[in-house]
Amino acid sequence: MKKQISLLFAVFLCCSTISWAQNPEESKMKDEFYKTLNSLRQEKKQALDKKDYAKVEQCNWDIIDNYKKLPEAVQKGIELNYGYYYYDIACYQSLQKKTEDALKHFDLAFQNGYINYAHIQKDTDLDNIRNEKKFQEILTKIREEGDYLYILQKAAEYTSTPPHFTYMEPNDSNLIGVKEYFRLDSVAGTGDELSKIKNILTFIHNKIKHDGQHGNPKHLNSIALAEACKDGSRGLNCRGLATVLNECYLAMGFKSRFITCMPKKFISDCHVINAVYSKALDKWVWVDPTQNAWVMDENGTMLSIPEVRERMRTGLPLVLNEEANWNNKRKTTKEDYLDSYMAKNLYYINCTFRSEFGTEDKKYNPADYVALMPTGYYNDMEKGSYITYDADWFWQSPYQK
Repeated sequence: MKKQISLLFAVFLCCSTISWAQNPEESKMKDEFYKTLNSLRQEKKQALDKKDYAKVEQCNWDIIDNYKKLPEAVQKGIELNYGYYYYDIACYQSLQKKTEDALKHFDLAFQNGYINYAHIQKDTDLDNIRNEKKFQEILTKIREEGDYLYILQKAAEYTSTPPHFTYMEPNDSNLIGVKEYFRLDSVAGTGDELSKIKNILTFIHNKIKHDGQHGNPKHLNSIALAEACKDGSRGLNCRGLATVLNECYLAMGFKSRFITCMPKKFISDCHVINAVYSKALDKWVWVDPTQNAWVMDENGTMLSIPEVRERMRTGLPLVLNEEANWNNKRKTTKEDYLDSYMAKNLYYINCTFRSEFGTEDKKYNPADYVALMPTGYYNDMEKGSYITYDADWFWQSPYQK
């Protein structure tokens, strides 16, 4: 550690001198600090020559203490690099076989920005603590930030195409189970495609009540969710209902996704609905199991989520189905549902890349999700997810080659 600290400190002094501007009193404090610092560095060198590691450690503490005594304005001009000093302290504590203290300050060095993985690997000062479990845990974290070749080797390949959306096939054994559990052949009826979509929507709406007061059960697949609500003592929130409906559509051979509709600024509420692909209309159509709702144009044609959003933006007519309601207790109106609630929640949307049985019945991974945002907008809530501003790609046909 010794040579590295001297070199880094020399660079640090040079940079600080170039950028520093202050009043005479602050300048005097700075000069006194550097005078004391140089004196302590000489003491460190002499102690190191004598292998007096306790004295070397104390010199480091004296440097830190002198810095902390300075007014904040003076500290900002110096910007002592705590990471390097905590690392130096850890080294000399290790040489003194002060294992717990050395591990503590090795961790503090990392927390304060010391990530020189290559130097740590060859620094013999740390050999007394190198085999400690805590040391290896901290070193693993440092490697993720400071082993640059390792980071580069782990980096994903460049790609010109985004990931693909996938939809579980109805012959999957889990979806066959869903079809049988809900008796979906009988529920869907023998009518045309759109009537089957509507019948399945209304069936789930009537079978499981919306319940925004409780979180969803532990297992997030349609059968487990329905079983938890069987006695009528509880229902599901909008995400739970959309999950059940999604798997019912997949089980019947429809391509389907559940879509989280998000406001520009999230405070406490968003809404989850479904998009199911209609071959007859050649588009994804809006269906909402919480409200037993779909949306139409002035001619009665079912609309997609992007079509509803654009009509809201441009003031074109929107018609809500007469059957729309909340828990069969209150009629849902266009004014409350679309003009107010969904206008708030359609600023951007997200969904999973995979639509399948138990899509979210696994550990959360933001990389499993994609968010469609307005151009120029970004929200930290989607950090780690795939971000797109391309609505055509997001809403592509599931049958597109």
